[in-house]
Amino acid sequence: MTKIDQLNYNQLKVFIAVYEHGQGHQAANELGMTPSAVSRTLKTLREIFKDSLFIRRCSGFIATEKTHQLIPLAKSLVEQYQKIEMQHSVFTPSESGGQFVIHAYDEFVYAVKKVIKEQISPEAPNLKFDVRVLTQDCTTELANGDIDFVVVYEGFNGKNLQAEMFAETDSLYIVARTGHPMLKQEVTLENISKYACLEIDNYDDLACPLLVNLCREQGLCMEIDGYTDSVATAMRLLSESDAITLSCNQFTRQFTKMLPDISYVQLPESLAQQCRIRRRENRDIGNYVLFGNINNSAAFNWVKSKLICGLEQEWRHASEE
Repeated sequence: MTKIDQLNYNQLKVFIAVYEHGQGHQAANELGMTPSAVSRTLKTLREIFKDSLFIRRCSGFIATEKTHQLIPLAKSLVEQYQKIEMQHSVFTPSESGGQFVIHAYDEFVYAVKKVIKEQISPEAPNLKFDVRVLTQDCTTELANGDIDFVVVYEGFNGKNLQAEMFAETDSLYIVARTGHPMLKQEVTLENISKYACLEIDNYDDLACPLLVNLCREQGLCMEIDGYTDSVATAMRLLSESDAITLSCNQFTRQFTKMLPDISYVQLPESLAQQCRIRRRENRDIGNYVLFGNINNSAAFNWVKSKLICGLEQEWRHASEE
């Protein structure tokens, strides 16, 4: 008969993962296990605790009262296990498994995938990654551990969140269709204000685009052509109009080199500095990898280090082109 003294670290991780996801297959993906292995572990846990622990419904697993009582204790035990793992275990990337969820602004997704393919997977082939475009504020999911990393060009304030900058935001660029009159003129606010602004933004924390605000402060009127959170959509729209956009991202500028219908010109430092100052009034600007403080495993910290270093290298290479 299975007894409580046979309870182990891996079983506790499965227990918590099923509780947090409410789905066996999602727990399996997070832990790098098969769904059948999760089912076998749940069977053992039910025998240990003499309780069904989870009731299966169409919507997923529903925790029993016993499970609600056990989860805080299980999390405390796992936290202690993770401290031991982080401080005293020998981490071997080639033998490590599991899945990491990464959300990133559209401009960063390619660079993230490249770092995974070229710098992480060769050393840790058993790690899996779910990389998605970030289109909304997900600070709660990040703090809860539902998302492992977020890659953005602005800092976030939030409880239980941490951030590491991998590159500063330095040069800013006006992006427009090839042959656009703005690319042949002196880059001044007066000339910029003659053309509508297409804003590439993932959030609505600004009342209007920075360029529009700067123009208004000087008594100039710059129209707003629209908003999009997709770089690909923005490039297509720019190629078919006289609208312009402001980019602070070296990966976006690097991407435009692949598009014959799109060109760019650097914003003068005086205007760039005005933009940076105004943007910092809402959020700290820079290029960050954000993460929560729940997961302190050796695998998590290794992936974090590789991701930050890899993105810093990719940003530097893009800046030098």
